[in-house]
Amino acid sequence: MLGTGQDQRVKLTAIDAISAMVAPVVLITTGSLLTNGLLNVYAEINDRLREMTRERLSILSGDQGELLDAASLPPVRRERITEIDYQLPMLTCRHRWLRDAVLWVYASIGLLGLSVIGIAAAVAADVESVGLVALGFVAAGTVVMLVGLGLAARSLAASSDAISYEIRRALTLGNR
Repeated sequence: MLGTGQDQRVKLTAIDAISAMVAPVVLITTGSLLTNGLLNVYAEINDRLREMTRERLSILSGDQGELLDAASLPPVRRERITEIDYQLPMLTCRHRWLRDAVLWVYASIGLLGLSVIGIAAAVAADVESVGLVALGFVAAGTVVMLVGLGLAARSLAASSDAISYEIRRALTLGNR
């Protein structure tokens, strides 16, 4: 049996709270999946930056470990140093955008987590103003996640710049 009318209201309110928590939880899950993918791309760019830096140092290292002047290198090595020097800042910028995107999505997950807590508090306290604060956290979390998505999209838009440059440079070699 359900008991008194008050018991029924509390149970319905608790069920409504659980229903209200579904939207922020779906957004939290979406943010987590998005972050996982962004972190994989971030790690790939990190590895590429380290690889190119090692390659640059290798090209500029002499047999005895001395640092060579780029002007003294054979033309093909000078060309590769030029390519690396052009690409590293582009990749570094993209790396920074992805880092910022991940941090924004993390912040959105935090705000959405607070919204779930706020929904539970609003039900427990039966105070509408607490529910409005929880709604504010949902809205803020959604906006912050969209900022993170925008930064990720900016990084993606720039993703082909470095490789396109390297290909264009390589295609001009020998045609001078």
